[in-house]
Amino acid sequence: MMNYRLLIAIGLLFNTQLATSQQLTLKGKIRCMNPTPSTTKGAENIIVVPGYAPSLATFTASFPTGYFEINTGMPFSKLEDKVVSLHAISKCKDCKETTKRVFISADQFLQKQNETKRYVTVKDWLLKSTCQQVELSEKQVDSIITVVMKQSDRDLDHVTAASALTATPAFLNLLTSLTTVVGVGGIANVHYHIKQLGAGKIRYGNFMHASPMYHSANTGFNFSPGRDMSEAVFWNPSAIALSKQKGNMSLLSNAKNIGKLSGFIKANDKLSIGAGFIFSTQDEFRKGYFESSNSDRNEDSMLMKVNEYTGMLSAAYKVNSKLGIGLGAKYMMQSFNIPDSLFCDNLGFGTFIYQQIKLGNFDIDFSATYKANQSLQFGLNLMNILGSKLHSDAFIPYQYAKPWQQQRAAGLGVLYKYRRFNAGADALINEAGLYDLSVGANFVPFTNALISAGFTAKQMSYSLAFRLKHFRIAYINDNGLMVQEKRVGNHKLLNGRVFGGFVVDLD
Repeated sequence: MMNYRLLIAIGLLFNTQLATSQQLTLKGKIRCMNPTPSTTKGAENIIVVPGYAPSLATFTASFPTGYFEINTGMPFSKLEDKVVSLHAISKCKDCKETTKRVFISADQFLQKQNETKRYVTVKDWLLKSTCQQVELSEKQVDSIITVVMKQSDRDLDHVTAASALTATPAFLNLLTSLTTVVGVGGIANVHYHIKQLGAGKIRYGNFMHASPMYHSANTGFNFSPGRDMSEAVFWNPSAIALSKQKGNMSLLSNAKNIGKLSGFIKANDKLSIGAGFIFSTQDEFRKGYFESSNSDRNEDSMLMKVNEYTGMLSAAYKVNSKLGIGLGAKYMMQSFNIPDSLFCDNLGFGTFIYQQIKLGNFDIDFSATYKANQSLQFGLNLMNILGSKLHSDAFIPYQYAKPWQQQRAAGLGVLYKYRRFNAGADALINEAGLYDLSVGANFVPFTNALISAGFTAKQMSYSLAFRLKHFRIAYINDNGLMVQEKRVGNHKLLNGRVFGGFVVDLD
């Protein structure tokens, strides 16, 4: 009797292991109206794509019509209790039934299974349009599926058990673009010109104002730096003349869209010189509206990019033990694309044509630092005195009134020292008034270590940094100021917010 029960237990264990190791296959049938809602048939040449894995894209068959089958190549245990999103690509740009979400669970499996596969059936998938308006041509299928299968799959090792297996924003944008351009249907070689841009998220020409307030491990201390001189070259070079360091080299970057490299050295007791470089890059998917001589299009989604850089040379002079003055010469560069037109070929594929806008400005800063006593220090930096301007938004070609952002601004800082503890506050004022106010604190817990924290009043950004001798790591949250939609990280908490780098002081 015991042997019989043992055999049953082993058999159940074997069957369970076999079930969880069998590869999961998704199958189903897509239907379309033929030609009225009361009669339907299987829709041929419809591309079906799992959102999480574009490389598994397939298309519906002619026999049986509308049938598709996708072998995920993964065991059931990997996909159990997840929602898989499937997308249908057709000629119908107005169909709302192009996405199906399938919950994977053991109760969906058919009773009769072979030894290698398990099937989940996608039911009731109807595109509510006539088959003539839905079905792609064979040439279109071949062209589109080649593009789709080249897209990157999601890394399922970074997806939690409760997550839905959805497409990345970049792939969703591609799906939107493909559906739109294929939806032209039968119109060959049409050239559309841009007539209007939709609203965007990127704040063009804003990075040099934002950098000392929102993207710094020294928040609250940049316009009156004392203990940490790593960004003094940019925001108050006059403070270098009063610092105890003979030189400094520093780097801070999130290795994604922001980076700062700077350094200074004292030529003698009175004169110091420094140099630095700052870069930022942003991108977003933005709506555009195009027209031709014969027709207008519905909105299209385009990838917009902007890069902003600043190179800086600084000099500081020590007037006396309490006063230092500084002069900075900088060159600011801005580069971004604007849409010009959209060309649709005879297969229904669209190609966006862009123009590249490049702008460069030379300007100067004047700064001063005053030590009232051993505990209290004040700083001032008058930035971009020559009145440089950068574009404040993208625009369309031949637009008469282009948007501009005045770069002239003033930074005010105050520093209070009390033994191991320092407190600071910075205010940035531009042509619109108070840009923002930041406060910060730092503390020396032991030799060669520094803990820093800061917060801004308007943007509600914050930073927390730890420095151990030459190495520094920081968590900097700008509260969504920088935009990066093409390459979105898997972990929102860490997406571009972890900064690393070094600080080397010459004593």
